[in-house]
Formats: sequence, structure tokens, C-alpha cells
Amino acid sequence: MPSNRVLLTAAAVCFLVALVVPTAAVTLGEDREADGVFMEPTDSRYATIDGGELRLNLEKLNDRAITRADDVFTITVTNDDVEHLWIENDVPGLTFYRGGDPTATISESRPLTPTSGSRTSIGVAVDTHEAVSGTKTFTVVAQHEDEDETESDIDGSNLSVSPTAVKAGETVTVNATYRNNGDGWGTETARLTVDGTVVDRRTIALSSGEEETVSFERRMEWPGTYDVGIEGVGTESVTVEGPQVEVSSATIDDTTITAGETATVRATVRNPSDRSLERTLELAVDGIVVDTRTVSIPANGEQTVTFERRFGAAATYEVGVSGVSAGTVTVEEPGPFSIQNRELSAATTAA
Repeated sequence: MPSNRVLLTAAAVCFLVALVVPTAAVTLGEDREADGVFMEPTDSRYATIDGGELRLNLEKLNDRAITRADDVFTITVTNDDVEHLWIENDVPGLTFYRGGDPTATISESRPLTPTSGSRTSIGVAVDTHEAVSGTKTFTVVAQHEDEDETESDIDGSNLSVSPTAVKAGETVTVNATYRNNGDGWGTETARLTVDGTVVDRRTIALSSGEEETVSFERRMEWPGTYDVGIEGVGTESVTVEGPQVEVSSATIDDTTITAGETATVRATVRNPSDRSLERTLELAVDGIVVDTRTVSIPANGEQTVTFERRFGAAATYEVGVSGVSAGTVTVEEPGPFSIQNRELSAATTAA
């Protein structure tokens, strides 16, 4: 049976935001190669190797816009056993895609299917609506054909959530231990949840008999009581105290769109306190946070926040903002193209 194996983990993806000029630095290790997968920069304007790091330098970014850099680096596969390969990324606003096509994003649901000796060019897009400062990670994951026909069996246990009573703006730490009880190498994605919505995730790789503790930190901004935990492991109740700032409404401008189009989601947040407050709103699609916005709400006032979300596949999606339902958006397949008859000049016709 196939087994998943993490090949390269980017240990530091840092956005150093100075006005509108973020810089990303991705640590890949000394040789940038593992299990027959090799990564190297393509465009020296955006990607270089420095001290064992693949550095992505994305300059002159426009504020509140998406900036693309096509063909930034390549992934070369030299192992015949690699069946699928994808990039798992939890950095807000950062996406990877094939070559120069930003719609050809690379993910577990849309993986690369390389052959030995194949080289794939990777482009990078950064949404400066969401650019953050700090250290994040992304992981290059490959699905191998398991020659020994062994399987992993990874279970999570020993959930801990601390503290369970905080003030708005304080942080809760969530831990769980994962152990591989199977005979083969495997991966597991730990998903941090708040009231059932996936707000963060992390992928680990374990060999047979190996265990690892996964730790999340979650800033609790909204007063109330929440079930906080890790999907499949458990939850604990966390109480958050503070000014009763709330998302009073969430709506979708157009609930029916065509695949490839963008839906606009609006949320209004109210602040009943006598001082200005800052809150981060999270857009969730089918129970997974896909976008965030940080907004300042004036004292005794309200603020409306707008999200733009592109939907590529036809389906019906549940949409919400920080726990408040915005309803559903139905994405339809594009209709057939119509070609109108036109009279062409003689010269054009001859050409």
C-alpha cells in the first residue's frame, strides 16, 4: 500500500513586514534534498540559496493585493517510488502553484504526480491582505509506494489545554501526543479546532514505534465559552472573559457563482466598550479557516470587514466568520462558450 512520508520541512517561513515589503525565508536543510526530492532556485531575483536556506525575496508588494512570482524554484524527483507530491502550507496568504499558472495550486487534493527525473517549476503568490510577521512552516510531502507493504497506524492521545480560563487577547496552549503503532512510516495532520472549526494544523512524520508531541498556541479574542482541542483526540472547555465584542452579522453578496469566480463575504463586528479594540476575524469554508483580517473597532462603534474568496470547484460550501454563519455559496460549472458570427474583411479572411 502507499504510505505518506514528509520529505522536507520548511522550519522558518518569516514575513518581515516593513510597510508593504514582506520577505520570506524558507529553511530547507544543508543539501535541500531528501528521499529523492531536490529543490533549487530558478529565478535569482526572487530565490537564492544562502547558508542552507532557500530565500524568497518578494519586493515592492502592493498593499491589500496579491503579488505573484512565477517559476521561483523547482522540485526535481529522482525516486521511482514517489507517486504523489504536494505542499502543505499553514502560512496565511502564501500559496504555491505550478509554473506560471496561479490557478494550478499544489495541495493534497491537487498533488503533483511526478516520474523519476521529472522537474516541476513552482510559483509563489503572496496575499498582502494577510501577510503576517513571525515564524511559520510549510511542509513538502510525498506519497511513496511502500515496497515492504507495511502500514502506519498513528494515534493521538494525552490532550492538554491550558489555561482553561483566560481574558480576551490571552493565549491558550494545546498539546497532544502522537504515536505510530504500525509497521511502516507515515504522516499525520494534527488539526486544532475551536467549536469544531479547524483554525490551525500541523503535519508530522513518524517511523514505526516513534512518538511526538504536537503543540499549538491559540489567541482567544472573543468572550464566551468554547470547546478547544485537537480533531480526533478530544476537546476541553475554555472560558474567555472580556468586553462583549461580537460579530453581529455575516452575509454573502452573491450566493451563486461560477467556478473560478470570487465570492464577497461581509461581516460586521460591534464594540460596546468605551475604548477602541482590535480583533482578528476568521473566514471559514466548510469548517476550515481559510482567511483572516485584523480590524480596529472604535469605542461604542462597529466595523464592517470584507473577505474575497475564490472558488475553483463546483459544489455548495458552508461559509462563516468567527463562528457566525454567513450561509452557503453554490458554485456552478461554467456554461458552454458561444461564438458569434462576424463578417471579416477580405484581407483578414485571406490571412
